[in-house]
Amino acid sequence: MNALLLTLLAAAPDAGTPPPPVLPELRRLAVKLDPMIESPWVKEWLHQLEQLQSVKPVTWWCTKDKQRCVAKDPKDPAYSARVADDEYVFARIADPLGYARPLDVLAAAGFEPKGKKVLDFGYGNISQLLMLSNLGVEVHGVEIDSLIPLATRAVVGKVKLHHGFFASDAKLVKELGGGYDLFLSKNTLKRGYVHPAEPKDAKGQIDLGLDDARLLALVFGMLKPGGYFYIYNLAPAQGQPYVPMADGRCPWSREQLQAAGFEVLAFDVDDAAKARQMGRLLEWDKGDESGLTEDLEKSLFATYTLLRRPRFAP
Repeated sequence: MNALLLTLLAAAPDAGTPPPPVLPELRRLAVKLDPMIESPWVKEWLHQLEQLQSVKPVTWWCTKDKQRCVAKDPKDPAYSARVADDEYVFARIADPLGYARPLDVLAAAGFEPKGKKVLDFGYGNISQLLMLSNLGVEVHGVEIDSLIPLATRAVVGKVKLHHGFFASDAKLVKELGGGYDLFLSKNTLKRGYVHPAEPKDAKGQIDLGLDDARLLALVFGMLKPGGYFYIYNLAPAQGQPYVPMADGRCPWSREQLQAAGFEVLAFDVDDAAKARQMGRLLEWDKGDESGLTEDLEKSLFATYTLLRRPRFAP
């Protein structure tokens, strides 16, 4: 859902040179990232990259809005070919290793994954979901791109992928159910997408289909007592005119979150220093199309908000 890190992998050294194979490159970068990780279970999550298997490239035909995909060319100009290969399946939008720092923050707050039920809202690609599943997590992912569940059936394992628009799609909400230990949103629930400062000019807005109070009540109800609602956003530098994706603050105020019943454990915490350290290790500053520069101090920012449903009713 977010095109912040358009370079999925490190850029090739010479113009016109094909990028290296996806899985070996992710594993190379994981080795560089490993020393930064503090939590034992996040290190274990990172090592699960070794378990991911390459997929056979398959061509599908999809509508521009990505809501309908078919396996055979329908000879309809409304459909265009899309190749589902390792890059699409494992690193479709952003480097999945970018979840390492958010997970480390979560681990420091006391979250342990084994036996837990987790929902990743706007997951983008399935690498991090498969890696979590290998830790004994019941993993659910929500995305609006209908091709992902189709293209990943051979590798998805126990991960449950849900296609649709949360939370305006009542059928999807029912399908997702509840009982989650973690509702995670990385680079999706940004203020710039949900409540942009300049809505008339904003692009990429997310219509959640509910007013703030009802949306927060829905998420609260999907969580188990003691469950976490976690928003972690990476963002480029804000510009003029206003850039929605660069506004990575929490979409809701502390007062709104508290009124919904959440314990506010952290609110819009600045995590840029650690995010930049991660970005350098993952070579995000070397891609010509990333929107970043060699000076990540000026081009990469990060904030997170961590909430919890109280274990006991007040």
